[in-house]
Amino acid sequence: MTRIFQIGLAIEAFLNITGALTFVLYPEWCLSFAVADSTTGVPPSSAVLWQIYGVLVLALTVPIILCIPNSEAIAEKRRVVFQTLIAGEVFIEAVLLWHITQPEKSGFTLNALVLSAVNLLPALSWHTFAVYIKPDLIRSEDGLSTKSTKKTL
Repeated sequence: MTRIFQIGLAIEAFLNITGALTFVLYPEWCLSFAVADSTTGVPPSSAVLWQIYGVLVLALTVPIILCIPNSEAIAEKRRVVFQTLIAGEVFIEAVLLWHITQPEKSGFTLNALVLSAVNLLPALSWHTFAVYIKPDLIRSEDGLSTKSTKKTL
């Protein structure tokens, strides 16, 4: 089962990198589908914030990549990484849902807000499932210790 989990991590990392690079390199294009007033184009400040979001996605992908190989205490490392991602995804969902209730104040179309919220649910579900419902997925099967060990002299 660990191999399936590792493949899942690799797929997640690939999708994150692909999406985030698109956000960083083509922010105006990404946001052009979402802005409510398409006649004025994408504000430069929005494009910069979208690029920053893309860079944050890239930064949060590094720990995912580091959790692919089995190692000492890998279950704890994967759990911490996934709990961090869960927290971020829950907070992003909360902000999106808040703006869905008042899209005219957000600057985005209702459709873009709903699609953003819906597209985040698979990642949130995957992380929650692996940590809280099926925690055996994150453990190593190759005999490496999954407990932190205290080194003594």
